[in-house]
Amino acid sequence: MSGWRPPLQARRVGAAHQRKGRSCQDAVAVARCRSRDGQPVEVMAVADGHGGEHYPFSDVGSALACEQALLAVEEQLSLWSLQGTQAPGLDAWAHWLGAELPERIHSRWLARVRQHGQQQSMDSEAEVSRLYGTTLGVVVMAPRWWGYTGLGDWDLVRVDADGQGALLSEEEAAVGGGEATGSLCLEEAAQLFRSGLEPISPPEASFGLLLSTDGIRKSCATDADFLVLAAHLMATPAAGASEVLCANLDQITSEGSGDDVSVAMALHGSFSPPCEVTPAFDPSMKASPLPARRPLLFGALLVASTGLGAGWYWLQQRSLPSPPAAAVRRQIDQLCQGPAGAIAGTLSSRRSQFTGLR
Repeated sequence: MSGWRPPLQARRVGAAHQRKGRSCQDAVAVARCRSRDGQPVEVMAVADGHGGEHYPFSDVGSALACEQALLAVEEQLSLWSLQGTQAPGLDAWAHWLGAELPERIHSRWLARVRQHGQQQSMDSEAEVSRLYGTTLGVVVMAPRWWGYTGLGDWDLVRVDADGQGALLSEEEAAVGGGEATGSLCLEEAAQLFRSGLEPISPPEASFGLLLSTDGIRKSCATDADFLVLAAHLMATPAAGASEVLCANLDQITSEGSGDDVSVAMALHGSFSPPCEVTPAFDPSMKASPLPARRPLLFGALLVASTGLGAGWYWLQQRSLPSPPAAAVRRQIDQLCQGPAGAIAGTLSSRRSQFTGLR
């Protein structure tokens, strides 16, 4: 039996793209597969099409990337067992994630985009793949291990039972710098995949994994804020989970980067993250589409140069020592002297920040 619960997924068109009438370039997909010996394996994938005039079909490219990734995983699992003397060891699965699966995904994706290009009556096959450029991140979750592979600027976070998060995978800046990123449209795409595999020990370990496109992390002032945000997304209540998650993603893109946002997340064991931080709501906010126990997003979305996003994270971590009174006083002075420059949005929507400082 697998200790994984079925993954939750959501994607939303970016606020900036909505204003310009553009379609969502992100894609997300989840599936449950079976190994040759019938063991359940959960899979989740996210992809971020590049968009812009140079990649007019990147929304199709991202959808095909997720589709072909799940099919490639399912194909291999049908051939290999997960238990018994004939089952491959962890080294074999790690090699598959790092070398064989990237090659398979890339070749399948190229075949599908070229097929789509032929339907669009494109003349040059050599240039077709560029028009569909996209990133891709994939996580495979078996009963005794989990692993990931992918290329481009997607992010993977693990959140433990105590609510502490860790960023497990991110694209190295050396791939291009600036806004450049690894892409399935590149000839050497399979060599740009990054991968990893982790055994689950003990078998009943409680933790969660969150896989997201770059629009979520770009909405945060610091990586610490991003980890706090990931933990709060993990606390999405089971009742109406899809609607709650979509509403949270709408808030992230509208108050953050404005980019498309996609997320897939899975919980293992009895994982139930603590939700100690409860926002204090202004009466005028009762009409908000988010539920009463919505994750507290503003701290992660604060991008002011004063560093209040990081300061809020610092204040909320009960395991850390309390900040010196002088540090709190400096933050209060900054807020009082120039609130418009220190806080994004209205003061009423930041009420709990002031409550925390008080």
